[in-house]
Amino acid sequence: MNRILICGVNWIGDSVMSMPALHAFRKANPSAHLTMLAKPGLVPLWKLDAVFDGILPLREGLAGTLKTVAAVRRLHFHKAYILPHSFRSAVIPWLAGIPVRIGMPGHFRDFMLSEVVWPMERPGRAHQAYEYLDLLMPSAAEAAIEPLHLELPADALAAARNRIAGLASPRVALIPGAARGPSKQWPREHFIKLGRMLSEQKKCGILVLGISREAALCEEVARSIGPSALNLAGHTGLAEWIATLKACDLVVANDSGGMHLAAAVGTPVVALYGITDPSKTGPLGRVCRVLQNSDLRARDIPRDSPEARTALAAIHPDQACAAAIECLAESKPS
Repeated sequence: MNRILICGVNWIGDSVMSMPALHAFRKANPSAHLTMLAKPGLVPLWKLDAVFDGILPLREGLAGTLKTVAAVRRLHFHKAYILPHSFRSAVIPWLAGIPVRIGMPGHFRDFMLSEVVWPMERPGRAHQAYEYLDLLMPSAAEAAIEPLHLELPADALAAARNRIAGLASPRVALIPGAARGPSKQWPREHFIKLGRMLSEQKKCGILVLGISREAALCEEVARSIGPSALNLAGHTGLAEWIATLKACDLVVANDSGGMHLAAAVGTPVVALYGITDPSKTGPLGRVCRVLQNSDLRARDIPRDSPEARTALAAIHPDQACAAAIECLAESKPS
């Protein structure tokens, strides 16, 4: 059996953007035994994806790295594809003695790779999803990224529907947080004003979603919007959180993991961008609107960039409300 290790990326958003390439790779290699190596916090996400035969958690710290190396070595992989650009992601398959180790260049790690794959920059293929496709399947240079359909457990879908059953329809989810910090967060006052506008103009039920550490922010936004809003931040597991996104009619989100998850389950998205480049990291969804009022573009930005905060604040709630109403109309069955 051809045993292949995929060293996964470190964020939810990047993980979702890697899924189309991984699905294409599985389709091209149906008999291979694929194992995902992922951070513990991402293991529940990969368990929702039927692509992999096994999932290994990436343990933290030096001792954790050595234990991970030992676990990888015991499984006798023939090949490893290293999706991140980091030094550490290449160390593990190298120390584990995997004979074929394929990854992108950089971070002084090329000597640990048996094959270095350079990104292919071509018109119309700037999105990060194509970078993963070029790494995994360089022969598919002209292949298109197929739409992603993330399947969810029936019990998670039922729990999500029950939890939001009392909300008015259409239901709009607001995601005011972002793991990257203030550089990717639309001002909370803008989210509050948008929620009020959608509630008043379209009689929307408003959900405010986020992870546990964003619970206070989400509670403030929901409370300020009023009785039409419900805060679920920190109240659901990952599967139910994604199922809640699927049960909504629209999601308005920062450039974040939640934005990518909403697009992955087919929910229309209004995405709010500061100075990160949506042509490279935009949502891969059926109905998506990207709002950005800045000509600046940067892929890697600090957690708190004044330029990014200024660019995000320049997106007015009126502009977001108009985009939201357009998406709701476009996605409504005729």
